[in-house]
Amino acid sequence: MSPVTTPLPTAAAHSPELLAALGWYAREVIGIERLFREVTVKRRRNPARPVRRRRSAFRDPMICYDFLAMAWLGATRLSQIEPHLRHRDDCAAALGLPRFCDHTTAHNFLNAFHVAHLRQLDAVNARLLREHGSALTQRAPILDLELAERLVRRPGRRNRLHHWAVAFCAGEAVAQELSLRSTPPHALVAETVARARLALDRKPHLVRLAGLAASDELLPALWRLRLPFLTTVPWSWALAHHPRPARTPDWAPLDDASRVLDLGAAAPPRAPRRRLRALLVERPASAPGAGRQRLAILTSLADDAAPILVRLAASMTRLRTFFGHASWPLRDGKPPSSDPRGNAAYLRLAAIAMNILRLFARQLGADVTPARLHALLRVTPWRGT
Repeated sequence: MSPVTTPLPTAAAHSPELLAALGWYAREVIGIERLFREVTVKRRRNPARPVRRRRSAFRDPMICYDFLAMAWLGATRLSQIEPHLRHRDDCAAALGLPRFCDHTTAHNFLNAFHVAHLRQLDAVNARLLREHGSALTQRAPILDLELAERLVRRPGRRNRLHHWAVAFCAGEAVAQELSLRSTPPHALVAETVARARLALDRKPHLVRLAGLAASDELLPALWRLRLPFLTTVPWSWALAHHPRPARTPDWAPLDDASRVLDLGAAAPPRAPRRRLRALLVERPASAPGAGRQRLAILTSLADDAAPILVRLAASMTRLRTFFGHASWPLRDGKPPSSDPRGNAAYLRLAAIAMNILRLFARQLGADVTPARLHALLRVTPWRGT
């Protein structure tokens, strides 16, 4: 396959051949219907009041697969099904679907999720990675974790703030949690780390945090778990949590345009018995006229060289790089469900879809990255990527 030089996030970039190959990979290699056979959202029964239901064309495995197809084809909202997917029988046939379900069917399916069904999707993702991925085979796994949030406005009722934590290993999403109640962010992150440890079946060698993950409550929690960690935070946050050394060290160059200032290890104000190391990093401006990029690194690793720590911080998997979009799947448009459990199911299905896309990209060789592959599959334009 010839290398793809530039991703084209428009409908003109759609490649029917790649879509058919992805459909074959999902059905024949992954065994997607077999994986989703464990999901029982539409098979719930009430023995006391049995209801005879008609047999739907979209059973649980098929409708779950439909959500994966939506993600691959770039439909980031349920409202995009009608204008972009409902009449694309060619895309449905290439993926092995009878057709694409309508907006109402997708919405009702998400609204029927319970917590037990979310755990079924977690089991599907774990089985997928165990059989085809590389994250669960790591002897000394490095766990990347990012926390995002979204304020859902509800007229006439109290607004709801969602926090979403996702854990990655070897570039694959291994665990996630969406707060279904008023869970503090640090508790949500700690719960996600615990679920990731359970999926990996071993203790992470290092936990790298990004986004909203760092907090006064989280760092002590990681110390209690005895997990080495590294997190990127704003300069102001780092300086507020790390005492200034008596003698300020000199800046050290990283390359021709970047530099690092190692402030060393010190006891943070809220954990006097612990040692926290801080590094300040300056990089060139991202655009003409913009200021230099500044970030800080806080870590429990006291002995590693500063360039190693900077490289570790820069190479972590982030939500935006994994999903390829600035706001999807958490903050793009109207939430797909009125129930937080339905939104949690949507996020899990999106993560499974992107895990499969990354696994398929590996089969195509180094010339095809997941981002380039996704650009060649989409039939809807992505904005804000």
